[in-house]
Amino acid sequence: MSFLGLFLILIAASPTFAQAISPDVRPTPLVRLTGTLEIGKDAPPSALPVLRVWIDDHPHIFRVSHVEAVFPAYRPEEQLRYVSGLGLRFLAEKKVLTLLQSPDMHDRPIVIEGWLQPKRGILRVRSVHAVEQ
Repeated sequence: MSFLGLFLILIAASPTFAQAISPDVRPTPLVRLTGTLEIGKDAPPSALPVLRVWIDDHPHIFRVSHVEAVFPAYRPEEQLRYVSGLGLRFLAEKKVLTLLQSPDMHDRPIVIEGWLQPKRGILRVRSVHAVEQ
């Protein structure tokens, strides 16, 4: 009986202990951004609805029309405000980067989904597709 009691106490205390160690540690939010990607145009510093973005060291402008959290616990609009004026670097697998650089994805509504790391200035893009009209 005492072993079972000790086991239950350890299980109940473990989430509290983990939170006490590092309350600022949160998983990277998975976000979905809808907007228009424009090549190398000059824009104001990163502020919604316009983001300066970098794809393979080439500057672009992403005009955001809609921001949504894939997991509702996050507030991506608030997180995007923490992006530096230098912009947001899009990182992705070669296939996704090639698609982002394709003329078919420019100057038309697209949806970009990825993990946002605003303090590092990174969006790890996992998918991109054109919005069907």
